[in-house]
Amino acid sequence: MQMAKSQLSVRLFLLLAAVCVVFLMIGGSADADIPATAPVEYLVEPGDTLWAIASGVIGSDQDVRRLVADISQLSGVEGGTIFPGQVLLIPTS
Repeated sequence: MQMAKSQLSVRLFLLLAAVCVVFLMIGGSADADIPATAPVEYLVEPGDTLWAIASGVIGSDQDVRRLVADISQLSGVEGGTIFPGQVLLIPTS
């Protein structure tokens, strides 16, 4: 009888540990889509272009085209047209 209780306790502990691992894995994957930092706001000046703005903030190991696309998507820019006074969101991660 004592051995049966011991085996049941071990099985329940293993089941609880497995459930905890599954919940931790699910929670970790949900956080993967959250950017590391919030985007920076940029106020468009006369003569600015998306390409020039992206080129001014991009790292040497990044693709300017990808950053232009990201800025357009975050800021709701359609057709690549921006206007002076418009606020763009620049991703920082």
